[in-house]
Amino acid sequence: MLFHQTTHLLLTLSLTFYGVFAQNESLPKQLAAVRRRSGLTHKEFLYYHTLVHGLKSWNAPRGDTFPAAYTLNYVFDGVFGANNTVPNAAYVGCDDVTELWSSSPTTFTAQSNYTDTVIGPDGDNFYDKAAVFSVFGTEAFIRGTATFPTTAESGSAKGPSIAFFWTSATSQSISNDTFARDIVEALLTQLPSDIVYRASIHVPVPGVDIRPYFGGAGLPTINSVIKLWLYDGDATVSKVRAAQTSLDYQGLQLDENVSFLLFTRAVTIWDLEQGINFDDQRLKTSLRANTY
Repeated sequence: MLFHQTTHLLLTLSLTFYGVFAQNESLPKQLAAVRRRSGLTHKEFLYYHTLVHGLKSWNAPRGDTFPAAYTLNYVFDGVFGANNTVPNAAYVGCDDVTELWSSSPTTFTAQSNYTDTVIGPDGDNFYDKAAVFSVFGTEAFIRGTATFPTTAESGSAKGPSIAFFWTSATSQSISNDTFARDIVEALLTQLPSDIVYRASIHVPVPGVDIRPYFGGAGLPTINSVIKLWLYDGDATVSKVRAAQTSLDYQGLQLDENVSFLLFTRAVTIWDLEQGINFDDQRLKTSLRANTY
């Protein structure tokens, strides 16, 4: 886990004020687009994040602060900005996307000595804190039903194919929720159900900015994260890319120079609801399938 729970007071106040835990709303979820630190290959980074950091996270004391599920999405392709973005921004590049699901309203708000002394400091060993994009938000499903992704879902040790579209707005004249829904609907009108079988949007909790604590404090604001579950196929990536590049960026108030699209394979570190525990051998099998 990458979350620094020194933010617990800020988050508690903000979540209470904005009523995130109202009925029919999902508990907040953490997402982070992570780039490896210097001195590590992509493969070495994935092995450390999965097996070493994953085990340290799994060994955390059980309770309301323990996440219900933890997934790493291994990036195998992606695009940052538009073809006219010159020069490359300092944050370009990403190796995986971390997802952490709340098990209770206090999962990411209560103080945890283990997180502060073990999990948090371990981040220095494998990721570039200056280049992390992070969102603390609620997830709403637009196509398909809500479920935690499991490695077995795709029938492959590689895990299901997931695309994440991290989007930044050019204007604050519309709500983040409307902004995200307009974008995902524009994408889905071009992507038939044999390409995308599930889709969701993540909208940041108002008033909560975890960048100063996660890392990436100077990075642009992310207004939503769109998640697309993809069927495997030779043309899947190119079709999603074509849908993305054909978007009406001006009409959607979407900043094409900041927004970025990542193609990943989802690997479940654990999922308590589905009875999936941290398993060294299972995860090594997934790593071998994705890195050789």
